[in-house]
Amino acid sequence: MQLEQQETFTIHGPQLEVLGRVESKLPPPARKRPVAALALAVLALASVLGVGGGRLRALHDSTARIYSAAQDEYGHGIQSDLADQADAAASLIRVAGGVLGEQDADVQAARQALDAWNETADPDRPAVQYERNNTLAGAVEVLYTAASDEADTRAKGQLQDLHDAFTSAQATIERAAAEYNSKVESYNATVSAFPANVLAGLWGAGPLEAFAPAG
Repeated sequence: MQLEQQETFTIHGPQLEVLGRVESKLPPPARKRPVAALALAVLALASVLGVGGGRLRALHDSTARIYSAAQDEYGHGIQSDLADQADAAASLIRVAGGVLGEQDADVQAARQALDAWNETADPDRPAVQYERNNTLAGAVEVLYTAASDEADTRAKGQLQDLHDAFTSAQATIERAAAEYNSKVESYNATVSAFPANVLAGLWGAGPLEAFAPAG
C-alpha cells in the first residue's frame, strides 16, 4: 500500500529572511519545532492585529511593578506601606501585651496573624497578601479595643498613636492598590483574548493577581 505524498510548500526570499529574524527573537522555549512553527504563525497574525510578545511582556512587567516597587523618590509604595503597617501592628501588640498579659487570647491571635503576614511579606502573591493583611487588620482592631478598655492613660495614648499609624497605612495601601487592581483588570482582559493569550504564554506574560480575594 502506497502512502500518499504530502504536499509541501517553501518560503522563499524576503519572507524567509523576515521569519528567520522573528524566530531568532522568540524566547528560548518557543524556538524548538513544532512550537516555533506555531509561534511564528501566531506572531504573523499578531503583527496584523498590532499585538506583540515583547509589548505584552513589557506591559506585564510595568503593571507588576506598581505592586512590587517603590512609586516615588522617597521609596514609598504598596510594599513599603505594608511593611510600615506591620511595624505598627508589632508595636501595638507589644503595648497591648503589657496591658492584657502576653497569654491573653486577643494578644495571641494578633501575634499569630502578624506571624502569618510576615511569612508572606513579599510581592509575589498579592491575593495571599490581601487575605493575610485583612486577617491582621481584624485581629489588631479586636486587640486595640480590648486593650484600650483596660489601659491606663499613658498606655492608652500609645495604643491610640499606634492604631492611628496602622489605619493610616491601611488607607494608603487601599488607595494605591485600587490603581494597581484597575491596571491588572485591564491587563488581564488584554491577555485573555486570542492571539494575545498564546503570545503571553510564550513570553512569560501570563495573568497577574490582584490585591483582592483570590478568584
